[in-house]
Formats: sequence, C-alpha cells, structure tokens
Amino acid sequence: MTLASLQAVPEARADGSLGVWRMETERFGDDELDLGATWLDEAERRQASSYVRAELRRAYVLAHAAARLVLGAATGVAPADVVWGRHACPGCGERHGRPRAEGAPVEFSLSHTPGQVLIAVADGPVGVDVERHPDDPVALSGLLHPRETEEITAAAHGTLDGGRATVRFTRAWSRTEAYLKGIGIGLGRDPHLDYLGTDEAPGRSIAGWAVHDVRVPEGYGAAVALLGRPRP
Repeated sequence: MTLASLQAVPEARADGSLGVWRMETERFGDDELDLGATWLDEAERRQASSYVRAELRRAYVLAHAAARLVLGAATGVAPADVVWGRHACPGCGERHGRPRAEGAPVEFSLSHTPGQVLIAVADGPVGVDVERHPDDPVALSGLLHPRETEEITAAAHGTLDGGRATVRFTRAWSRTEAYLKGIGIGLGRDPHLDYLGTDEAPGRSIAGWAVHDVRVPEGYGAAVALLGRPRP
C-alpha cells in the first residue's frame, strides 16, 4: 500500500494480518514534514537532530511520523499519542530489541533510506527493510554470507546470469536485515551467518521465519520477514 499523505488516515487492517505501507519522501512537502515532527517524542527529536545530512534527517522524521499514523489507525489513537517501546533483546535481555507500541495488540517494523520509507504492521513479530542500491556492491558483499558474496562477485564479473551485482546485493542485504530486525537483534548478529540468497526467488524460509521481497521503485530493494507463517 502507498502512503500518500500524513493528513489522511490510512486504512487499518482489521484482521491483524500483515500490512506494508510505502512512502516516497520526495513527494512530501515541508508542511507535512513539520506536521509529522510535532508527533515525535523527545527521544525521536534528539535522534532526528543527530543526522548531519538533511536527507537522512528528513527520511527519519517522515518514517517515524508515518509509523505513528499507521499505528494510530490500527489501534484507534492519535499519532502523537502512540508510545514507543522496545521488546527485550534476544541476545542480552535488555529493552533494546524489536520496537513496539506500548499497549498495542499489533507488532510493527519500520525502515527508511533517502527517498523511501516502509512500515509493516502485523499481529505477530515482523521485520522490514528498504535499501538504496550501493555504488560498489562487491566491496560491501563481504559483509554478507559467503555464498551471497560469491554470487554478487560472479554477477559483477559477468559469470552469473539473472541479475546485476547491485540488485543482488540489495536483495540479500534487505532480506537479511528484515530477518534480523524481526528476531529483534538487528546487526548485533553478524549478517554473514545467514543465507537468504541474491536471486529472484520471491520468498525464503529461515529458522521459522518467512522472508519475502517487497516491490519498490528501481534503484531500491526491500523485504519483509514474518514469524511462523507465509505472507498473506
């Protein structure tokens, strides 16, 4: 689903099934940016101000405002009244794991990169990630699983058909990060440990999670991860 305005309440998923909303940050004017900023709490405002680059700061504010709008629609509260919280981290038990809306019966995840924002809401654990294609995918591919590194390198050298190296890298990275965000540990778990692949397979399963690509504009890659069931 596309989120085209912060001034219109999005349709809530009454059955609690997965909903994924995408927004293009360039389509939002300063008036909506200013409106969204008024919904953020003090910690979010501090985090937003920590971004030196204006495009990153803008993406952060719009992402958090959009998440508040969507969660408010799903739970019946105003965006400014959504209270951020955190689940326990599966690695150390501290409260810095997967984000949560306090008192809400739904789970959510959000991701932002300059130009694009994704928000996922579901009735169970969920993770979402959107990434812009990198300039040098081969240099970054070593962060991923060794088989994914091999696939990306082969694509860059023209010895693997079916996808450019940049596309393959972004597929693998967004799938991996969506999964790691879903389990709540994020990059606290080394991305090279899990193989999600670089090919065009629309979905994969790993450790009880279903990971699916999300359709986004050219130049980006995105994925969503759901615990325990395929995407509806």
